[in-house]
Amino acid sequence: MINLPNINHLYYFWTIAKEGSIKKASQKLHLTQPGLSSQLKNLENYFGKKLFDRKVRKLILNNAGKVAMDYCNSIFNLTEEMKYAVQQIKPLKQRLVRVGVLPSLSSTHIHEFVVPLWKDKTISVSVMEGGLDELLFLLENKNLEIVLSDREVQHQRKRIFNFRLRPRKIIAVGNPEYSFARKNFPKSLNNLPMIQFTRHSQIRAEIDQYFADNEIRPQIIGEADDVALLRLAAIQGNAVAVLPQNTVNEALASGLLIKLGQLKDIESDMWALVREDSKNVRIVEKTIARFRTQS
Repeated sequence: MINLPNINHLYYFWTIAKEGSIKKASQKLHLTQPGLSSQLKNLENYFGKKLFDRKVRKLILNNAGKVAMDYCNSIFNLTEEMKYAVQQIKPLKQRLVRVGVLPSLSSTHIHEFVVPLWKDKTISVSVMEGGLDELLFLLENKNLEIVLSDREVQHQRKRIFNFRLRPRKIIAVGNPEYSFARKNFPKSLNNLPMIQFTRHSQIRAEIDQYFADNEIRPQIIGEADDVALLRLAAIQGNAVAVLPQNTVNEALASGLLIKLGQLKDIESDMWALVREDSKNVRIVEKTIARFRTQS
């Protein structure tokens, strides 16, 4: 029995909860499984309650564990903020804003959203990439303040608010050698080599539906979620590509790419997902409002 949980006990519990098993947590912490199990048992003895339900080799937080996890998130988030504050040349109290982004999002979209945050000296911004389920888990457990997504989250996640940000036009682009495809667009895309988003991207389904409605069958020679890779393939003349217009503006202005046509009634969406307790944080609210109202 322990007299009081110290920071190590809480950190071990926090890591086990995030990893979902003592085995994975022990590998991350470089501790033995029996030793880590003993530390968890000591913490549970202190609280007088089990913190996990054990289900098929996986530890699931029970109600008591979820309460403890919320407090641990607050403790370690403050620890991270303290680290940033102490490391400043001229110490300045800053709010840490952590933004999760999907790999399928345009880097241009992300850049436009994040840059104003970086310019604000009262906050420190951290950006991480991951899958939607992973990012939502981190958001719900107070390890992120904002998630930028290409889709909204349905209402079963009652703690999450969805804000639709500024939509973007979707256009077909290609190397100047494909200038002939401007005529009779979009039928001109039939049988042309095309590199496309993967099916992980929300916009892919809309593009496929557009092609089906217009009886267009391009020759898909490759797929990627990285907009930069799709843009480069189009610039090099390997294929045409269908992309948000703002991601290719520079290439269009320099003549590296030409616009073949716009896919009417299709737009590239980006959503800001935030927790109920963070949507009213001034900097989060201000950033979302600015991005939504820009023309």
